[in-house]
Formats: sequence, C-alpha cells, structure tokens
Amino acid sequence: MGFLSDQDAAFVRKRLADDMKDDVRLVFFAPSTGGLALPGEDWEMAEYTRTILKEVAGLSDRITLEEHSMVSEPEVVARYGVDRTPATAVIGARDYGVRYYGMPAGYEFVTLLDLIIDVSRGTAGLTPATLDSLAALPADVHLQVFVTTT
Repeated sequence: MGFLSDQDAAFVRKRLADDMKDDVRLVFFAPSTGGLALPGEDWEMAEYTRTILKEVAGLSDRITLEEHSMVSEPEVVARYGVDRTPATAVIGARDYGVRYYGMPAGYEFVTLLDLIIDVSRGTAGLTPATLDSLAALPADVHLQVFVTTT
C-alpha cells in the first residue's frame, strides 16, 4: 500500500499535470543508500521520505528522483550543500537553492507539492510588493522555515 490513497494520488497527478511548467529533479540524500545502515531516527525518517518521494515521482513524467548517500558520496553532498538527512534538493531549470529537510508528511506534504510546482515554474508567485522589498535587501538572505510534524 502506498502513502497516498487512490483518490489522493489521482488528485496529485492532476495537480502536477495542470500546474507544472518544466521538469523537476528531486535529489534525495539519505544516511546511506545501500549496505550497512544502523537503524535509528534518521534512517527511519529517510526510508519514509524515500517512499513518499518515489510515489510522487511516479505520478508525473516531469519528475525524476535521484538518490545519494551522505556517507559514500561526499562530493555530491558538497555540490548541493546538504548538511543533514533526510534532505531533498528540488531542482528545476536551475538550482534555486531549495532544500527540504525531513519528512514531507501530514500538512508538510502539501508544502512539498507547492515547492515542486514553484520550482518547475521558476517562480514563487510572490506579489510585486514582496519582490520589491526583497530586491531592496542589501545582501542575500539564508531563509530557513522550521515546522513540527503533524
């Protein structure tokens, strides 16, 4: 049985088909992708996250999933600037720096879908006033949003 019910999968499939503009790569990082893995919270969350991402990628031809190991692929980890797991880099026509850490479960699943769609469009749908405010900042900003699981 998958993460999504048949009805929810149909809704997500339609939303992705209707709203995505370009292809998106989900670059997933787990503590390890094979071999010896010591069970623990990070490993369990990573496996759950991998299951969700595989299911989402299976709902659209525009989404591909790459899997990497934090342990055995340090050059890939450095390229994407990932520092903990589970992590998913959401990459569109270019790398906008969007990283999703943790499990996209509960209400956070909708956040993952919105990220995929926004990255595929190359825009976050911000108002002109917000874009003007951001353009006025004197330097780049590293923004992180933390949520609790639901």
